[in-house]
Amino acid sequence: MASPIQAIGALAVTALAASTVPACAVEDALSPYLKGATAFMAGFVPPQPGAYVTTTYYYSGTATAEVRNGNVELGIDTTLNGGLLTATFVTDWKVLGGQYAFGVTTGYVGLGLDATISTGLGGKQVSLSNDGIADTIVTPVMLGWHDGNLHWDVAMSVYIPTGSYDTGGLSISKNVWGFFPQLGMTWFDPKSGWDVSGMLTYVTLTRNDATDYQSGDLLQLDWGVGKHFGQEGAWEIGVAGNLVEQIGPDTGSGAKLGPFKAESFGLGPALTYRTEVGHLPLNLGVRWEHDVTTRNTLDGDVVAVSATIVL
Repeated sequence: MASPIQAIGALAVTALAASTVPACAVEDALSPYLKGATAFMAGFVPPQPGAYVTTTYYYSGTATAEVRNGNVELGIDTTLNGGLLTATFVTDWKVLGGQYAFGVTTGYVGLGLDATISTGLGGKQVSLSNDGIADTIVTPVMLGWHDGNLHWDVAMSVYIPTGSYDTGGLSISKNVWGFFPQLGMTWFDPKSGWDVSGMLTYVTLTRNDATDYQSGDLLQLDWGVGKHFGQEGAWEIGVAGNLVEQIGPDTGSGAKLGPFKAESFGLGPALTYRTEVGHLPLNLGVRWEHDVTTRNTLDGDVVAVSATIVL
């Protein structure tokens, strides 16, 4: 199952304001709903009630410039390692004909950053790192439907700033609340083994009052096309991708780069394997999605390694 809350963590990176170089939109350069969150079977909510527990996430990227804590920073090189725990609870309750589920994601993340702070006296090199409890995503409502080979779900997730935040350092938290309405769809043919899936997420964030930065709204699409093979289709191999489009401008006195809008498209291979540990179903997965094109955001790689066990 592909939960819409598999990706969290505030990737605290950096920023710049210079009209002659590409810059990063959205405060800290990356949406709190991290791209590459899901892929295969994204719109499928399992009809079997149970607890589905997942996953791990890694991202590394670079950028010419971006804004962090109200400072202008250049030549950014950043990494995020997240041990993220997602628990999704599928019930046997029906709401509007759809199966009701809910969930929560939290975790422990480590951040690293190398950049140059732009000052009136020139540039200052910085190398920072931090780790701690991440921000939390709660999904109080998720509904899934099935009609033959077509499966789809809708969900509403809420991003809660539970991590540490300090304008004087590299923060784990983004210091904002977020709201993520989502729509997932999957077409899966058990006979041929083909799976075509996508998850569309709308990201809207509150203002960061500490920096007077209002990030613009984003549309994010995670998708996957794969084919099941092997005994009972236990393996699935294919291509996964992500698309991010910022549809609203950044505003506020802290948005020193102006109303820049982020865009990115990532693509890469994906593989999953379904097995059992004892009598417990276990789904293992790995994906690598490389940013093919970017504008006003980080340019890097998503590596997602997941293990989902059904309790």
